[in-house]
Amino acid sequence: MTGTPDHIILCLSQPSLSSRDEARMLAAVHRAARSVWSPPVTVVRLEGTGPGLACALRAARDGGARHVRVVPTGFPMAANIRAWLPGAVAHFATTEGAAVRIELAEPPEPEDAAEVLVALSPTARTQDARDLTASLGKPGWQFLPDFDIHLLVCTGPRCAFRGAGPLLARLKARLAAAGLSDRCLTTSTGCLYPCNQGPLVALYPQGAWYRIPDEAALDRLVTEVIGRGSDLPDLRLAERPGSRRATISPKSARRPA
Repeated sequence: MTGTPDHIILCLSQPSLSSRDEARMLAAVHRAARSVWSPPVTVVRLEGTGPGLACALRAARDGGARHVRVVPTGFPMAANIRAWLPGAVAHFATTEGAAVRIELAEPPEPEDAAEVLVALSPTARTQDARDLTASLGKPGWQFLPDFDIHLLVCTGPRCAFRGAGPLLARLKARLAAAGLSDRCLTTSTGCLYPCNQGPLVALYPQGAWYRIPDEAALDRLVTEVIGRGSDLPDLRLAERPGSRRATISPKSARRPA
């Protein structure tokens, strides 16, 4: 495509970051991008707990942008995300972006990322390892956490595209308001695989998985499932038709010769 975009969305692939490091990285990248590009710039993560790419596209559209360029990058970007992203952007363009010209830039190749990382090494700040405190972890990390419910919140790229980014923070806030935080260990995860039904939360030890499409569903999960111990059949993910998890086929059960 040709022409100058009036809004640029720089989407970063970095699957594991604390909220503090995420905020620092996004702010730094935004400052750097504004020094290079004159159009408005939005910086988002493809994975993580903040607003995702679809949210940024909607905000650009609703803000009056008529030519949006999506620029993905990663160090490196995983092959599965590189393969999925064009279809996701095309889906948004055809279903929600009729009034906007949306173009997708090519992400950097792994070789490009390698060159950037190697170039940084001569200027890296260093410390003598003998001056550091030797440790493999805090003593308390050898024990199971004192919770009776474990909630896994998917923040992988596909669920994040469907609005899962802020779900973890909203879930923790709902649990705190309901007085249930001391019972629940809430963990963000990478892809849990039923991506087409995301955003989703897996609940253990019950082994139930729920799709959480909106605030009403989140409230019901907290009050009815966690608070009262009931179920939500309309939100619970069904098993794969015609099969069972952990079923061992005769072929896979054979002992090696």
